[in-house]
Parts: sequence; structure tokens; C-alpha cells
Amino acid sequence: MSDSADQELLESLQLRFAVANSIEQVQKLVSTLLVPLLDKLDVASAAIKAKIIGLLGQINKKLKGYPQVFLPIDALLESALSKDSLAYSQSFRLMYITMATERAEQEQLVLAIPLLLDGIRLRPAAQAKQFSVAFLTAVSRCTNIADEQLRGLKFSESLHRADELLQLATNVFLFNRVVQSSADRPPSVTAGLSASSQSVITNEGKAPWTSDGDILRQLKLNLGCIIGSEQAFPIDMPELTHEQRFVALLCGSNDPYFPQVASRCDDSLKRMRAANCESASFVGYIFELYLGSPPETRADSRRSPVPPALRLKLLGYLNRSATAAATFPQWLQVIFQSMFGDDTSNKLRRQGMQFLHWVIRMTPQEQISRAAPVLLQGVRKILTETTAPGGASAVDNDIIRGSAYVAWGTLTKRVAELASSDQNHLQAIFDAFDIESANVRLSIQEALLAMLPSYRVRQADEGVGGLLLALLQSQLSSSVRQARYCALRYAISAFPFACMEARWLCILGLADAERENRGLAQSGLLASPAMVTSSDENGLPELAASMRFLQARVAGTSDPAARASVTNPLVYEGIVRFGRSLLLASGMASSKRQTADRELDALDMDALSELGELTTELQRESMQTALIGLAATDGYSDSLLSAWASVVSTALTVPSLSDKTALPTSLMCLVELVSLGPTEAALAFFAQRQAFSALRSARNPVVQQRAMQVLAATYAVKLLSDAPTLSGANSELWNKQTVAYLQELAAAVSSLPEACSLDARQGSILALGYISHGLSVAHLALGKSWTDLGLEDLGLAVELSQSTLLECIKGTNKPSSHPMLVVALCVAVGQIGKTGFARNDEHSANSMARDAMVAVTEVITHTSDAKVHDAAYLALANIALGTAGLATQFIEFLQASAKTVTKKQIDVHFRIGEALATALGRFKCALVRVGWMFPIDPIAVYGSGELEANGAAIDMLLELVTSKMASSPSPQDRQAAVVWILSLVQFCPKLAQLTPWLGKLHTCLCALLTDRDEFTQEAASKTLGLVYDMGDASLKESLVYSLMSLFGGGGGSSGQGPETGGGSNTQQSVRNRIESDEPLLEQETLGQTPDGRAVNTTYKSILSLASDMQNPSLVYQFMQLASHTAIWSSRRGAAYGFATIIERARESMQPYMKAIVPKLYRYTFDPSPQTRAAMTSIWRALLGSGGLPAEGASAARSSSVPAVSSSAEDATLPAVAVATTPGGDEWATSGTSVIEAHWEAIMDECLSSMGQREWRVRESGCSALAGAIRGANAELVVPYLEKIWQMAFRALDDIKGSVRESGLKTCQALATATVAWCTPRIPREPQRDKRAQAVLAVVVPFLVDKGVVSDAEDVRGFSLGLLLKLCKSSGSYLASSVPIIAERLLESLSSMESQAANYLTFHAESNNITQEQLEAVRLSAVKASPIMQGIELVLDQLTPESMGELVPRLQNLIRRGLGLPTRAGCARAVVMLCVKREALLRPHASALVKAISGSLTEASAVQRQAWAAAIGYMAPMLAPGMFKNLLKHLERTYIDKYESEVRGVCGQAVEQLALRCPERLREHVRGAGAMSFVLLGSWDPSEPIREAFRSAWQEYTLGSGTRLIEENLADVLALPMKYIAGDSWPRRVQSANAIADIAQTLERAGRAAAAAATARGDGAMAGAGGSLGALAELVLPELVKASQGRVWPGKGHVLECLVKVCTVNARLFAEGWLADTPRLVCDVLLKEMGRGDLAYRRVAITHFSSLVEALPLDIYAEAAAVLLDIIQHSMSGSVGGGGSSGGANAMAVDEDEPMQRPQQLMLIAAAVKALLLSLPATRLVSEDEAAQSAAVLREIALAGVWNIRVASLECLGALYRHCTAPSVPAANRLSRLLAMDTARVVEAVRACAAEGKYVAVRTAALGALEAVLGGVHGDDAWGAEASAILELLALDPIPSIADRAKEVRAGLGRRG
Repeated sequence: MSDSADQELLESLQLRFAVANSIEQVQKLVSTLLVPLLDKLDVASAAIKAKIIGLLGQINKKLKGYPQVFLPIDALLESALSKDSLAYSQSFRLMYITMATERAEQEQLVLAIPLLLDGIRLRPAAQAKQFSVAFLTAVSRCTNIADEQLRGLKFSESLHRADELLQLATNVFLFNRVVQSSADRPPSVTAGLSASSQSVITNEGKAPWTSDGDILRQLKLNLGCIIGSEQAFPIDMPELTHEQRFVALLCGSNDPYFPQVASRCDDSLKRMRAANCESASFVGYIFELYLGSPPETRADSRRSPVPPALRLKLLGYLNRSATAAATFPQWLQVIFQSMFGDDTSNKLRRQGMQFLHWVIRMTPQEQISRAAPVLLQGVRKILTETTAPGGASAVDNDIIRGSAYVAWGTLTKRVAELASSDQNHLQAIFDAFDIESANVRLSIQEALLAMLPSYRVRQADEGVGGLLLALLQSQLSSSVRQARYCALRYAISAFPFACMEARWLCILGLADAERENRGLAQSGLLASPAMVTSSDENGLPELAASMRFLQARVAGTSDPAARASVTNPLVYEGIVRFGRSLLLASGMASSKRQTADRELDALDMDALSELGELTTELQRESMQTALIGLAATDGYSDSLLSAWASVVSTALTVPSLSDKTALPTSLMCLVELVSLGPTEAALAFFAQRQAFSALRSARNPVVQQRAMQVLAATYAVKLLSDAPTLSGANSELWNKQTVAYLQELAAAVSSLPEACSLDARQGSILALGYISHGLSVAHLALGKSWTDLGLEDLGLAVELSQSTLLECIKGTNKPSSHPMLVVALCVAVGQIGKTGFARNDEHSANSMARDAMVAVTEVITHTSDAKVHDAAYLALANIALGTAGLATQFIEFLQASAKTVTKKQIDVHFRIGEALATALGRFKCALVRVGWMFPIDPIAVYGSGELEANGAAIDMLLELVTSKMASSPSPQDRQAAVVWILSLVQFCPKLAQLTPWLGKLHTCLCALLTDRDEFTQEAASKTLGLVYDMGDASLKESLVYSLMSLFGGGGGSSGQGPETGGGSNTQQSVRNRIESDEPLLEQETLGQTPDGRAVNTTYKSILSLASDMQNPSLVYQFMQLASHTAIWSSRRGAAYGFATIIERARESMQPYMKAIVPKLYRYTFDPSPQTRAAMTSIWRALLGSGGLPAEGASAARSSSVPAVSSSAEDATLPAVAVATTPGGDEWATSGTSVIEAHWEAIMDECLSSMGQREWRVRESGCSALAGAIRGANAELVVPYLEKIWQMAFRALDDIKGSVRESGLKTCQALATATVAWCTPRIPREPQRDKRAQAVLAVVVPFLVDKGVVSDAEDVRGFSLGLLLKLCKSSGSYLASSVPIIAERLLESLSSMESQAANYLTFHAESNNITQEQLEAVRLSAVKASPIMQGIELVLDQLTPESMGELVPRLQNLIRRGLGLPTRAGCARAVVMLCVKREALLRPHASALVKAISGSLTEASAVQRQAWAAAIGYMAPMLAPGMFKNLLKHLERTYIDKYESEVRGVCGQAVEQLALRCPERLREHVRGAGAMSFVLLGSWDPSEPIREAFRSAWQEYTLGSGTRLIEENLADVLALPMKYIAGDSWPRRVQSANAIADIAQTLERAGRAAAAAATARGDGAMAGAGGSLGALAELVLPELVKASQGRVWPGKGHVLECLVKVCTVNARLFAEGWLADTPRLVCDVLLKEMGRGDLAYRRVAITHFSSLVEALPLDIYAEAAAVLLDIIQHSMSGSVGGGGSSGGANAMAVDEDEPMQRPQQLMLIAAAVKALLLSLPATRLVSEDEAAQSAAVLREIALAGVWNIRVASLECLGALYRHCTAPSVPAANRLSRLLAMDTARVVEAVRACAAEGKYVAVRTAALGALEAVLGGVHGDDAWGAEASAILELLALDPIPSIADRAKEVRAGLGRRG
């Protein structure tokens, strides 16, 4: 086109715009011209461009005046995106696009969003900014976007659009309103944005949301709605997209100004899947937001960090990410920005500290090592801050500082080089205790303890160690308890035990004010058993250096402060304790080295830590060895012994050390020194005897007694030393000074109470007794008389002293005697009685001894004080020891005393037993040997003969015990008997006199095992073991057979040996059983002994255990190890050395450990509490001593030792020590190691026990197995796993309830362990992954194949629960097991369905519940079921290989699965696969659809709907051919199941297809299952089915209008045309409705097109060849054919369709197209009026009325004949045929039918209306026609009901108007009036006008009268009558009638 033509066109357009003055005109012009003008602008010449620009300006002005006008946004976007970005017109397009987004409706804006995002991505930056503004404008105006609209955005198909949206949304969420600070300064940039990004989203500050908060809030809300919608962002989109969504919403959830925005985004975050914190991309996003852009980024593009509040949230995700901790240097930057950023906050600093801790723990070693110095510098910077930033509170500041200290400590622990690089670090942290608040000090302590491993010092690090020791010692004087605690911990752990300087710090710590610190210091001074045998630096300190060190610290220091610390009683006591323990440990080490196979028992090792008197011969020997080793050969004064003596004697000279604990400790060591050391030590202390003597007035009896013991030893040694060379000076010492001293003591003892204090008198008594005893010992050792020694005076003094003491004790029976004095007298008398009373003749000495015994017995008889009794019994023993002839009297008294012992005085039996062992065993008794306190050989004192035991007395005692006391009815006698035997065999095990009695003692003790008293039983059991150990081999064998005979039901006497009588039979029986590997003891024989007395269950189980071991001799060791009573662990039990007994029993059992441990382990879980406690005791004793250390108890697993699991409370056993087998193989006996070392045997024992006949065995096996499994290594369990599960499930279904409970506990323990083994960790561990796969390879197949399908309900439930747990926790480990797990879980949905649901299934009707409601409830339960959740989780782990295995299983379940829940679960599983695993499912979609399509016709409506939904989800994945076959199948199913409700599933499926893949559906317009099928279904008789099909039909026609229908009309109508003439009446109706719908749709489209054409002025409408004509040609023949013939239900719909097709083509018919068709249709309708029932006839008449109303047909004659006939017959009571084949009386009216008459009346009304509409428009009716019609109408106007009368009057009026029309000649008019008998008509009108009830009748009468009067023109004949009628109507009460009548009357008057 030339420029001139363009100019003319443009001028024309300008004119049109100028004259446009309405919205419609402007809208039309803008819509059609704006885009062409912009396109023209690019190619036009300069002049034309100017014209166009001018026109665009004119358009802009118009648009300002018409804000309602919309711009064509879609056309503008298409033009802008298709044109060159550099085009001249592009800026105009962008301007109009922005303007269009401000005016468009929401539907247009939503459709424009994808194109706007394309513009942002594809256009240059400047244009992209405009597109961004337009996009944000559009979004801000889109509120409440519907789900369909969100799905239409299709972000899943264009990830680029999603990326642009999410980036832009993130920026908008970060943006806040811009506040202009000043006119000359630009607005500030929001935190988190760059200047360029803010410029984009604000349009350089011009966008309305820049300053308007309401618009910005709405924009953010709408963005949050879009981004948070799963419709816009389906779950199957890439993970990267969802991460971007998460980040965007995270930014929005932190909006500080708009709570609504934050709330909506936060809700969306909660609905989303949790972010994967280990995703590198997600972590990258977080770091980018947190840190902003790198410094090298261009200034305008450089993003600042996000606000602190958002950074706080981001840190929450970083704190859970191992990936973040491995991303260097970003994590370092985050830490420093959090701590030292300009805008940091207190909360951010705290969170940053948490991230620092996370990084230190999780960062790879290489990274943390490189960054450690920088991190440490940052931590120290935090700690050097004097004030907290941001005004933080003191508490918050303390939290941060405390966290910093902890970080310092953990960092140093992780990077040990920090400790060695700068020694000042430790000093700085210790100094912090003094400056920090109390809240921070605990954190400092934690930090110091964390870094302690980095400061361990070895011997080579002397320099470092010295500095550290100096620091630690300075901290011990700190006023902060935590500082002192840490200093002690470092002293203990950082230095080896051999470092004396570190031990010194522990000694100083004993004086700490805090109990906790004192306990810690004490632990640092304890030597462990391992140190005793260690030779390296981990062993003991060198003894010589240690003694010198301690001496220097006690006496050699000149430092007043150090001296003050030494004089502290606690410190001094610690020095003495530590020195003594070193001596004892050194002596034990020497003994161990000398005898390599010598074992140190528990009691001996306890002496290293407990400061008590030496109780065993090994302890005494060890101390003696150590003390002698300290003595030097060159003189006592320079020896180490002298150094130790100076240390322990310091307490004698320092007043401050006279403490109640320090001085007794010192004196105890002095007693050991003078009694076990060389005689030089005792002689050295003789010079200090005055100091010891002064202590006899001390308030502490222990001090008095020990001081006197030292005096006794020193006097004895001195006398022994001086006697051979007695001189003058020496003689004076003994005969003068010593005698005077003894006399002084005797005087004090004999003095009146008021003359001497109680303490002094008590001390004098003890001194007199002990010194006299010491002098007597020396005298006996010298072997000469006092006279021969020249010490006659001293001898007399000794005799006087003894007499004085004896007289005093005789007088203690007075009530006024103080118990303390009585105790002292008993001790003193006992001491002088040890060596016999010193008299000239033996008779006098014996008499005096007898008097002393009588006096002491009187004390016992008249006193109830326990302490007095203890001292008195010991005194009696010593007297009997010194005077053997008094043994009989002694025994008789003790027998009598035993009878008075009560149940609460069991300890008295032990004291008596000790007394008996002491008196009768003499120096063969360990108690006597250990208690010897002189460095003099007892042989020298007593002679070898006197050292032997009192054999006669022993025989007497044992005869008494075995023959009388053991069988006495008195429980006290039986208790005494067993304790006395125990005392003898325990303390005198080598006593030859006991050997002949062992058999009889064994019999006696066996009988006592059945005693009712528990103490008696246990004492007998322990003594039996000792008796057994004392025998030789043959005796042991005899004793074993005796015991087996006793408890095994043998007939022989238990006292017989194997060679006697019945014993040989028993022996042979036992041997045979051992050889045949049969149980030695049957279960049923363990209930009682041969004499019928019940066996305690403890020993029953012990005997059973020995029977299981096939070694009956072990029963004695088991009895020694078992214990119930607390006395065995008391001080008394320790005195009896039961720890040593246990140790020996343990040693003897070492060869059998491999066989014992499994069975013993099971027995510790026995259901019987007594048995369980006994076996637990055996376990503890056999496998270790003591419990777990305090610090290890909490960490020990429950299975480290057996845990009793029964109805009683669980009892956890301790870990045990290390033992060595005889073969030399060392095996750890910590609980874990014991079980692991014997794992196979324990498993075999437990598993075999679970299948035994006895329920107790089964229960104990279950419990033991549960205990072993807890915390066990998976590698050990896997080989037994299947067997374990099999037996556990068997127990779970056991007949015994308690076994089932134990089985459940076993299953729970195994399940817990399985879940723990199979839970992935971050970071991943290959070894753990491999182990988990091995476990699952066993567990999953077993649970699936045997557990879930088990017949036992409990087993099924547990298996299913475990499977669900594994699904939740195991993650990717389950990838290979997904198919089988999913299959079983789906099957379990039905098998595990609630019983209530099953009940309701069969009783739905009785509960008024429909089947559909019940199925809906069951389906909801399936969806919410944990099983379904497990299925969802396991499907997440699918891989391509496992998907291939899963699909066939799913197909099988879909086709053959039983139960609604299972089938519903299958459908849901398929949907989940489509949503989550689309890529994996796509290759298998066709197979699943094929399987589902075969299940569409099942009975359950709810399930059919679920299948339809599944098909909809899979449809987009189908191949075109499969999709087409699916549609064919749906159509075929619909047709085949038409008579059933099942056909509804086809509609549901088609609806889902339309919803999920409408574009695929539109591809199939022709053929089966296509558009015609959907059209037919959209008119289904059932409304739900109809609505489903209509939804799909709307998708078909959406966007294409009627074009698709017009182009494929024949295909669309294929099925309706097929079934319109079919045999099925409902299908005929459905087809007719469908055809009518198409006709109406095409008509509407035609009208719309015509209106549009008229508006455009485009010319005429389409001709007869249009779509309506094609429709008529296609369907009318079939419709006419279907309308004929018999009447059937619903035929009226066919007539309606026929008329509809005709009426929509009225214009074509009027033009002569198919001219015969209308009349043919009328003929059909006229025939149908006379057929069928009244309702059908009325329908036919109605449709006839519609036809004649729409078409100008002259058919009045035919119609009147039929209609008038119908009216007449209806009025007369019958309906005639009207010429039909039915005859005159085709249908008589049934008067009894209540609805018959109303239908007749409606039929008459319809006929009258049809008659009215049939009046021809092209001709005048004939006279006959008029007359006939008027007559009938007149008749029914008079006789009909009101509605018929109204219709007849209206029809009469129309007839008169037709006949009297102005175009009708007058003659014709008159003839018609006469023919109609107007007079009668007027009469009928009058009758109607007089109707008083119905207003409508009177109104119709007035109308008819008007029509009549209009024809007669005032004829007199009718005028008068008409006037009368008018007069009547003028008086009508209805104003409208009256006024109208008056007007007519006035008009009539004017006309007259």
C-alpha cells in the first residue's frame, strides 16, 4: 500500500477515534487497531510513522478518558515476543503491555503470566525490566487465583518460566517500601537486594508498590499463593525448582512489615516437603542469601546480605547441614559475619555460635586444621569484648561467652596443634574463671575438659610438664571451685600416675572445700590393679623417690604457704594415705614378681584404695616387704624407712594434725611400721614413748588403742634388745622407770572416777593391758625368768598390772560401769590373756585365766551393748588362746550364748565364729597371724608346740555342731552351727584336725541347704564349697557323688563314700549319665531331698546348671558364687574374705568358661526372682568384681551383661574385669566382650531354649535373647537373624502368657536393633551401608514371606509394624526390597482392616448406613492408614530395576487383589507413582492402565472412582495408540454396562482425562470413545454421570467454540444418530437430548456470529449451507422416523429434539430450504397428539405449539380438527382419537385415578393454546372453521375450570381479532361474526365477567369483550349487552379491571 493510501487510512482512523463517544466504540477500535498500528510502525516511512505516533497519542488520550476499556494483552504479548527486540515499536508495545496489565481482568492476566515470564527471560535487560514490572502488576491484581488457573500456568512444562518467577519472587519478598531520605540522595537499597535488582522490581521507584504498602502486601500475598501452590508447582517437578520455591517462601515468611505475608508463606513452607539440608544447591542458595555477592561483583549487581532476622532462620538450616560444614570458606564467612557483622544481633550471635560448634564437629579435618588459627582468633576476639553489641542482656552475653569458651575447647580437642603452638591458651582460659560470671564458669570448665586430651604430658615433655604443673598448682588456690576442679582433672589425666608432682596436686586437692573436688582428688591418688604389674610410665611411681618427695613436702619446705598446706589435716592425711598405698602396692608388685602365678584377689586390691587395717596375710606380707625394702644398710637415720617414719610421725608433734582422722591414720601407719618393719624402727620410736603415752588421754578411742599398740611393740622390742646386755642404765630404765610407769597406770586404773577423767582412765586401762602384753611377749621370747633377767621388779609390776585389770573387770557388773571402760577392760584383759597370766606356777596362772574368763562371761551376760559384746568375745578368744585348758569351758559358754541371738543379731554368730577360730586354731588361724603386732617371731614366744591348734577342742566343737546344733529345732542353733563351721574352714583351711570331719561336715551342710532360713541356706552353700576345696581328689569325688545322691534322688546315705553301700550305685549311675551325655539331674527330681524337704529354688537352679554342664563338681563353685543376703557384701563378709573365696571359685572355673557362660547367661533371665538373683550373683562373681565405673555406667549398653526380664523389675548386671583362660588366651569379660566372645554359644543356647518343653526355659531363652540383642553388633546377629525372628515369632504365639510377653520383648528388642542398624547416617558410612543391606536382606524377606502372612494375629501385627518402621527410617537401603514390601503392605490393608469396619460391612442396613457411605469411610481410613504412609515412603526409594519388579506385582493385585482396602491402596499407590516417580513409571504406564481398565467394572462405586482417578494420572504417559484404545474401552464399557450404575466409571475416567491431559483428549475427535461418546454421556439419565461427562465435554470445546463441532459434526453425532433409532428407549431419549443440545449450541453460535457480523458491518449471514443446515439434513430423517410408531416412555424427548432442530432452522425454512419438512413434522406431531396417555399428548401438543410459533405455517384446518376434537372429548370425560387409530373412545377416564382429571384439564389448556397459535397469518379462516372453533371455545369458557376458561377467552379474543382485522373486508368480517354466533359468545363473556372468585377469568373476559367490540363496532344487538358487561366490570374491586372497563366503555360511547 502506498503512503497516500496509508495516510488516507490513518486519517480515517483518526476520524473514527475522534467520533467514538462510547466505551463500546473505543473498545472495538482499540481491540482491532492497536496491534496492527504498532506492527505498521516498524515498516512505515517517516511520514507514516509520524502519523501513527500521532494516532497513538490520540488513542492514549481516549484511554485516559475511558479507564474501563481493555487492551488486547494477549495480542500485544505475542507481537512483542515475536518481533525483533530492537524494533522501533518495541517500546510502545511494552508501554501498552504495562497499561494492559493495569486494565485487564484476572482471567486475562493469569493467561498472560507465562508470556510475561518469557519476555523477562528472552528480552534484553532494559525490556526485561519492563516485562518484570508488567508481570508484577499482573500478579498484584490476581487475587484468589483458582486451582484451574494455577494449573494452566504449566510451570512443569517450562522450567525457565519457573526459574524467572522464583527469582523475581525472592527479590519481591526481600523488598520493603522505599523511604526517600532526602531529595538529593537516592533511596536506600533493601537488605538482600542489589541496586539493579531493586531497580527492576520497583521500575526505578515508579511502581505503585514502591510507596504503597497495601499494593506491596497484596503483591507479596499473590506471589506467595502462586509459589506455595502445588497446582502451579506439582510435586514431580525437579528438586532444584522446589529448593528455589523453599528459599523464596523462606524469605517471604520473614517479612517484617506484613504479618499476613509471613503467615501465608510460613503455612506454605509447612505444607511443602522438608528441605534437603544436604543438597549442595540448597546450601548454595542459603550461603548466597546469607553472605550476599562476592566483593568482586559489579557494584550495581552486588547483593547485600539479607536482614538479620532472615539470617537467623537461614542459620537454622545450616546448623543441620553436613554439606554446609564442608563448604569452605563460606562457613567461615558465615561465622564471622554472625559474630562481628555490623548489623548482627544477640540472637544471631547465639545462633552463629551454634553453627561454629556444628562446624568444629562436622568439618573435614583438612579444612578445620587450616581454619583453626583464624577461628581461634575470632573466639578470643569475642571473649575480649568488654561490652556486648546490640545492648544484649547480661544473661545473653553470658550464653555467648560460654559458647565461645566451649568452642575454644572443642576446637583445641579437634586440632591438637593449637595446644602445643601456644601454652598461654590454657593460662588464659584458667584466668577466665576469675573474671567471668558464675553462669560462664561451667562453660569454661567444659572447654578445659574438652581440650584436656591435647595437653597430655609424657616423661619426655619435662619442660612443658613443669609449666603446666605450675599453672595447675596456682589454680588450686583459686577461689572458684570450677578452676580447682579442672586443675585436678588435668593433674589426674594429663600426667601419668608415676608423676609425683601431679600426685602432690591431688593431695593438695584433698583439702578443697567442695566435696566433689575432694572426691576427684582422692580418685587421682588411687593405684589401679594394672599399675601394680606395669613397668612403664603408666605404672607406680618409684618408691624411693616417692618417699623422699613426701618427706621433703612434709618436713623440708621453707615456704610458709606450703607448710600451711601440709599442716592441714586433710592434706596430711592424704600424704599418709598415698604413701601407705604406694608401700602396699610396691609390696604386692614384689610378691607378684616373685611368684608369677600368684593372683591378687579383690580384697587385697581394695586395700590399695581403702585406708583400713591389714586384713589378709598377703597384705601383711606386702607391707612387710615394702618396709624392709626401705631400710638402708648404712644406718636407720639415713634410710628411706626413716623418711617414711618422719612423715607418719609428724602428727605427733604438730598440734593442728590432732584431727579425728589425721592422727588415727598416722598412728595406724606407725603400728604397721613398728610391727612389720625392722626392729630399728621400733627402737627409734622408743625414745618418743612419752609422746605416745600422752595420747592415752585422747578423746578418740582409736587413737588411744593405736598409740598403746605402738608402745607395746616398742617396749617389747626394747626389752628384747636390752635384756642380753642389761647394764645399770638399762636396769634403771626397766626396774625403776618402767615399773613406776606401770604403777602409775595401775593407780589410774584403780582410782575413783572423780580422781581421773573417763578418757584418761580408759587410756590407762589400754596402756596397762597392751604394755603388759608386750613385756610378756618379750619375756617369753627371751626364755628366762624375770629373776634370771635381773628384772624381778618389772616382773612383779607386770603381775600387779594383770591383777589390777582382773579386779577391775570383775567389778564392771555394776550398773554404773561405763561401757567405754568395760570395752577397754575387755581389750586389756584379752591382750594379757594371749600369752597367759604371769604367775610363778602353772596352776595359779590357769586359775587366774579361769577367773578372767568367768569375769568376761559375766560381762557378756549382764550387758546388752554390742560393742561390749564384741570386745568380750575377742577377750574370751584371746584367753582361750593363751590357756588351752579353758577351751571346753569356752565352747560351752559360746553354745549358750548362741541361743540368745535374735534375727537382727546375725553378726554375733560371726563374732563367735571368729572367736572360736582364734581360740581353737591358735596360730593356724589367719586371724591370729594377721593380728600379730610385734616384729618378733611367734615361735620364739610360744614355741612350736604352742602354735598348733587345739585338736581336742576342735573335735569336741565339731561333734557338738554336727550331732546336736545342726539338727536342733532352734534356728539360732542351726545358724550358729553353719557359721561356726564356716569360720573354721575359712580362717583355718590348712588345719589337719578338720580333714577327718569333712565328710560329716558335708552331710551336715547339705542338710542345712534345705533350711527354711535363707541366711542358713546361703551360709551352708558357701561353706560347702570351702569344705569341698579342702579335700583331696578322692574325697572330692566322694563328696560330689554324695551331693548328687542327696539331691538326685539316690537311695544311699550322703555320708557314704563311693566305695560304700548305696554310694557305689550312685557313683556308677552318675558316671553312666556323664558318658551318655544325659542330664545328671532331672527337672522333676530337683524339687525335694530324699527326706522330703523342699530344695530352695536357688539351689535347684544351681544344680540344674551343673547338670547342664555335665560336671557335678561345679555345683560347689556355683554355690560359693550365689548370694542373696546383704551380709556377704558387708564389712563382716569382707572380714571373712568372701571376695577371696569368689576369686578362687572363679579361677577353678576358668577351664569351663566356654560352656558355663551361655547357660549361665540364660539362667540370669529365669522367671523365678530367686533363681534370677542367684544366677545374677554368680554371673557378677564369676565374670568380674564390682559394677561399672561411675563414668561408664551410663554409656554401658543394657546387653553388656544379662538384664533380668520378667514380671519383676529388670536388673542390670555390671561389666566385668579381664580374665585369662588357662591356655593363655585373654578374653575380655566386660559385659559386651563376654557376650561377643561367646556369641555363637549364647545364640545356640537361647534359640534352643526357646523351643524347649518347659515354659520357664522358653521364657528365660526369650528374655536372654532380648538382652543379648540390645546394642549388639549387626555382624554378629546377621547369621542368626532369620532363626531369631522365627523363634521370636514362635514365642509371640506361645500358649503361655508370660512366654508371649517375653517373646514380645524379644521382638521389640530385635525390632529396635534392626531399625537402628538400618537407619542411614549423615555423612554416609560405607561399612554401615553394607551392614544395613545385609540385615535387610534377611529381615525383609522373612517379614514379608512369613511374618505379614502369618496365621497368628500378633505376629502379623508386629511384622507389619516393623515393616512400617523400616519404611520410615531405612530410606535408600530399601531400594531393592521395595516391590515385595509394597505388595505385602497393600495386601495388609485388607487383612489388617479394623474389625469394626468388617462388622459394619455385614450390618450396614441395620445401622442405617448406605453401602456408598460405608465404602467412603473405609477408603478414608485407607488413606489415613499408617500402612498407606509406609507405602508412600517406600515408593520414594524406587529405582528403575525395582520399578520393573513392582509393576507385575501391582498388576496382579489390581486384577486379583482381595478386599476394598487393598484395591483402593493399589489405586492410591499408582497415583503416588504418577506424582512422585513419573519418569520411572512412564515405561510401564500402558501395562498398569491395561490392568486397571479390566477392573473398572467392579461392584464398589468408590473403588471405581479410585481406578478412574488412577487412569487420569497415567493418561499423559500413554502412547497415542494406547490412549485411543483406552477411549475405545471406556465407550465399550459404557455401552455394555448401560443398564447398570457401573457405567458411571466411564464418565469419571473421561472427566479425569479431561482434567489431567485435555490436549490429549482433543487429539481424539473422531472414532470410538471420542467426542461423540462424550456428547452422548453428557446427557446420561444419571445426574452424577452426566456432570462427569459434561466436564470432559467442556474441555473438548474450551477455546474452540463451536468450530470443532462444526468441522466434525457427523463424527460428533455418530453415536446419537446410531442410538436414536435403536432398541433401547433410554438411549433414544439420551440421543435426542444430545442432538437437541448440539442444535441449541449451533444456534447460539450462529446468533453470536450474526451479531458480530452486524457490528462489523461485514455483510450478510451465512446461507443454508451452514452448520445448522448440515445438522438438519443429517438428523431430521432419523428424528422423523424415530417420532413415528408406537408410544414409549420418553418419546416426548424425541419430539422435542425434532421440534428443536426445526425451530433453529426456521430462517432456512422461511427461505424455502427443505420446504416440505415443516409440514411433515407437523403431520407427525398431529398424529402423536392422538396417541398415548394424557401426559404424552400434552407433550406433543406443547411441542406442536413451539413449532407453529416459530414457523409461519398454514395448518389451521388440520390442527383445529385434531385440537377441537381433543378439547371436546376431554370436556365430555373421554379422550377421542381425533382421527387416530385408537377409535372414539381410545382412552376412558378413570374417575378413581386422582391425577387423571388434572391431566385432562392441562391437556385442554395446552390444546386451546395450540389452537390459538395455529391461527394462520397468511389467510382468513373460513366461516365453518370460525364457527366450529368459537362454539367449542364458548362451551369450555362456560363449563371449564378457571385456567381453561382463561385460555378459551384468550383464544376467542385472538379469533375475533383475526376475523375482524382491518385488512379483512367488511363482508367477510360480518359473515365470520355471524358464523361465530357472537351473541352467545357475549353471553359466555358475561358469565365469565360475573365470576367473583378468579381475577384472571374476569381479566380475560374483559380482553375477550374488547376483541368482540372491536369487531362489531357498536352494533345495537350486542352493544347493550356489552355495555352491561362493562358496567359490571367497572364495579370490579380490582382497580386494574375497573379502570380498564371504564376506558373501554368510554371508547364505546365515543364510537357510538
